[in-house]
Amino acid sequence: MPQTIMLAVHCKKAESLEFKAPLVEYARAAYGPEAGADASQDLDEVVSLRADVINQSGPLPTQAANLAKYFRILTLMESRFPISRSEGHAAVTFAWHDAFRPQKHAEQTSIHFEKAAVLFNLGAVQSQMALACDRKTDQGLKESAKYFQDSAGSFGYLRDVASLKLESPRPLDLTPEAASMLEKLMLAQAQECVLEKSINDKKAPGIVARLAKQAAVYYRECAALLNAPPLNQHFDRSWLAHATVKSLLYDVEGTVQNSAALRDADEFAGVAKEIARLRASQVTLAQAKVEARNASKELQENVAWKEQWIATRLQKAERENATVYLQRIPQEVDLPPIVPAPLVKPTPPANLKPTAEEQQSLFTCVVPDNSAKALSKYSDMVDSLIRAQMHKLNGASDDARLKLREWELPEALQALEAGSVAALPDAVRVELESIQDGGGVTHLQEVAGQIKELRRSCLEELDAIEADLAAEEKEDADLRAHYGPRWTRPASGQLVKTMRDKLTGYRGNLMQAGESDRKLETKLAAEAAAFAALDPEAAATQMPRMQAPMLSVDNMEPAAAVATLRQALEGLSTLSAQRAALEEALKDRKNKDNVLPRLLGGTDCPDELFQAELKKYDDLVMEVDNNVSKSAQLLDVVAAAQATFRQAYGYAEWRRACESAAAGIKASARTYKDLRDNLGEGLRFYMGLQEAIGTLRQQAGDHCMTRRIQRDDVIEDLRKQAAEEADRAAAQLAALNMQAQQQQQQAQQQQARPPPPQGPAPSLSPSNSGQYAPPPPPPQQQQGMYSAPQGPPPPPPQQGQQGGYQPPPQQGQQGGYQPPQQQYSYQQQYPPPQYQQMQGYGAPPPPPPQQGYAPQQQPMYSYSSGGYPPHQSGPYGTPQQQQWGGQPQYAQQPPAAPGQGAPPPPPTQPQQHSNPISQYFGQIFK
Repeated sequence: MPQTIMLAVHCKKAESLEFKAPLVEYARAAYGPEAGADASQDLDEVVSLRADVINQSGPLPTQAANLAKYFRILTLMESRFPISRSEGHAAVTFAWHDAFRPQKHAEQTSIHFEKAAVLFNLGAVQSQMALACDRKTDQGLKESAKYFQDSAGSFGYLRDVASLKLESPRPLDLTPEAASMLEKLMLAQAQECVLEKSINDKKAPGIVARLAKQAAVYYRECAALLNAPPLNQHFDRSWLAHATVKSLLYDVEGTVQNSAALRDADEFAGVAKEIARLRASQVTLAQAKVEARNASKELQENVAWKEQWIATRLQKAERENATVYLQRIPQEVDLPPIVPAPLVKPTPPANLKPTAEEQQSLFTCVVPDNSAKALSKYSDMVDSLIRAQMHKLNGASDDARLKLREWELPEALQALEAGSVAALPDAVRVELESIQDGGGVTHLQEVAGQIKELRRSCLEELDAIEADLAAEEKEDADLRAHYGPRWTRPASGQLVKTMRDKLTGYRGNLMQAGESDRKLETKLAAEAAAFAALDPEAAATQMPRMQAPMLSVDNMEPAAAVATLRQALEGLSTLSAQRAALEEALKDRKNKDNVLPRLLGGTDCPDELFQAELKKYDDLVMEVDNNVSKSAQLLDVVAAAQATFRQAYGYAEWRRACESAAAGIKASARTYKDLRDNLGEGLRFYMGLQEAIGTLRQQAGDHCMTRRIQRDDVIEDLRKQAAEEADRAAAQLAALNMQAQQQQQQAQQQQARPPPPQGPAPSLSPSNSGQYAPPPPPPQQQQGMYSAPQGPPPPPPQQGQQGGYQPPPQQGQQGGYQPPQQQYSYQQQYPPPQYQQMQGYGAPPPPPPQQGYAPQQQPMYSYSSGGYPPHQSGPYGTPQQQQWGGQPQYAQQPPAAPGQGAPPPPPTQPQQHSNPISQYFGQIFK
């Protein structure tokens, strides 16, 4: 794995200030003019040293040395120059900018603020020195790890000592939380250097895995602090991303190295374990890839390289297993855990206490006030006493916890009770607890029910989609059959082929999934009873019970050994609670201990006062000693009793029997996990299919809606075309009627002239009644169909005119007139309603729509011998209209003279028994 990027801390920036004058003035006022002059000379050196510190002049080792020296001088000044806003103290205000947000700065009139800032910069410079080392060499890795540990020690001292003395509110970069985060970061990078060196030295993969795991632990702790208040609102997100990605990367590195160790340990089964580890690494890398978005480009490249490397190695291992070893891949949680191995620790700063030379050369004439000196000394004495007692208490607690864990107490005693979960092996108990936390068999049944409901929903959706598509197709087919070729939009069957294919595919998927569902339901029903027993308490009933022996061992009855152990464990629990109370009591008494008023009152011998004040802690010291002593005695009793107990009850054999008895439970747990995974996969399948069907349902709905809109548009277009064609036909008809009217008027005028003498008029006998037909009209060009025009009646014939009467053509029967044979190919789907009411023979056409012209009925003229003028009616009133083949009426018609010609015969063409206009519209709307 290529080297990853590391971080160094930037130093805090300080503002220049003049603090010499206030301190010299205080020295002169408190210690005299001579002390003031001596302090002035020493303060010149301090001012120069501070300038070098805040300007960060010189190489990094020089900067670190200057910072340490300045911190020691500040320690000397702390006891000689009280700096605060109190009256009579030196008023020196120190100002420092935030290391991570330089635009923020803080001010405090306290030398502790200055010391904390200097200590922070010392840790920062040490981190920069570590980063400057050449990590490509072994020596560079060693030096880098050393400087990182030094930096961690400086930040640890800042957290435990310096930051606690600051005034509130503390600057965020000087809080204990920030110092702790930086300590973890430096330790992580120091461990990383050790890891890189072990890889370069080609250490065993098992050792490298443990080192990598510890680096991941340090980075994880650092990320947790960065993600928690108050740091999560102060640091840039890239810090958190860096720590998180590094923790995941080294977690992956540890897993990969461990996979290599497992492969080396077992040639056959090791390949399956290696595959399990590598697959787990891929999951972790996926998370690292997401977190790396906010990290540096170098880390993103590290993640990408690691991902490719693991993929290649996993592919190779899977291929070998599939072709050679054929081993079952275990679960990653079933593999032994990787125990971290820390090889670094914070190095406490050793050069922060004033040296003897500095104590003898600086501020020798400035003697601190006796009270201040005494108070400092007393505080140190109290701190030493408290630390000693705390060490005793913590040691007793750690000793008791470790030994009880070694003896498996109190679990071994709990196993004597029937049905105790203590009888279960630890791994089995943890696995069963996780199953119960996940819901157990009830959870599986709920998932199966959800799958069944999702399947039903999917089938209903598919049925609904098919019904919608079928209804739309049927409607389209009905319209196409009704309108024939005039229905020109595409057929529905061509448009829904893709959706039909999807429906078929989804039904096929559901059919296959149904088979799997039935198998899982059958398996769940068969294993339900076994799964219900996957409970720690239920499983404990299947474990063998520890039985007491028939004979005593070592002159101690087994029951007595059990009673002794229980009594001793209760005593240890009581002592542990007392130790916690004693720790709180020591801290509380120290906080309330204030000896300054008595020192200010004056005393000849401060040491006697200190001894008297320290006696107030004697009772607590005695209780601590008694507690530690009793704890040690009880541990001795437990050691003897537990040895007897184990031997008497055959504890080792019983543990082996429990392991054997738990084999069936492990198998059921594995089956449970497999079935849970299968059901989960089925649930995800149906949810994905339901989403796909929903998309198809939307597409089908949109298709049907679009087709309905298209249907309405096409029908409306056909209606409009029919109306337009009817209007055009009516206009043409009106024009033809006008032309026919003009032709008829011309014919009437010609008939009104006296005809030449002809033979006698034909006799109107009943035999030829109804057979008379007027002569055809004068030859003229016939242009289409027409209706008889309305006009004034023609004048009657002159007196004495001989010859047969030729009545004018009547409306609806124009002699031998043949309508023009015009062909109209336009087809109208929806003719106007008025044209649909036309009947057959002789029905007059209705008036054309939107036309002002309406042809009127032309009355027939009757012959009269009275010689009435044309504008007067005959003696029979208004003329009567005649139809072809009807009887014409005559008034006082004289008989035809002998020898006169007979009237012209009726037209030879066959009679037409339908109105020509009706025929015209019949041709249009046929």
